[in-house]
Amino acid sequence: MKLNDRQKQILELTEKKQRVTVAHLAKGLFVSEMTVRRDLAKMEQGGYLKRFHGGAVANSDYLEYPIETRMHINEKEKRDLARRAQKYIQNGQIIFLPGSSTCAFLIPLLKNYDGITVITNSVQFMVMLSKMRIRCILSGGEYLEGDKVLVGRDAERVLRAYNADILFLACSGISEDNMVTVDDEAKAEIGRIGFQNSKKRIILADRSKLGITYPHNICHTSEADDLIVI
Repeated sequence: MKLNDRQKQILELTEKKQRVTVAHLAKGLFVSEMTVRRDLAKMEQGGYLKRFHGGAVANSDYLEYPIETRMHINEKEKRDLARRAQKYIQNGQIIFLPGSSTCAFLIPLLKNYDGITVITNSVQFMVMLSKMRIRCILSGGEYLEGDKVLVGRDAERVLRAYNADILFLACSGISEDNMVTVDDEAKAEIGRIGFQNSKKRIILADRSKLGITYPHNICHTSEADDLIVI
């Protein structure tokens, strides 16, 4: 199910508040309660949330959503992050781009440049890049359906063989002591490889990630060339 703009707003509000009422949504979105109820019914069928009498609750932890759903959450901030990061993109670059819902918004911007090569573990990114006829080097490895990425020793072996001009790195959270963290060790290792093998490293995060700590560290923000936060 593809969400319309109003349903994207409902999803964002549900994720932020964890529990919302039909009346609150209707008032905030300037639509009727009947319209909200129809949206909630469709979104529950699509697995985006769970309804209760008079409202809805978040379906699960944000990171458990498939990447297509996560791209709708804080979508404006992610688009703004991509536009801010665009100043670092140049013709002829080799770009290391680990799969994430934030970095996905960088992909469409690459069509404005010549001679770009993207190194990634994201099958989703590979498909998007192929449609734009942009050169892509895709790792092998174990496929994670929810994230549409490849991880594990085979992925790490392939990615270690390449050097990049620049890394764009998103994360699950940035801790109080400014460690860039993610929920999964395999994904953390992909980020570390990109960090080690790239001349310039740019971290992207929306403000909902600040002060959040997940089990696996990638790097400290001070090690990056820039930290872009919106």
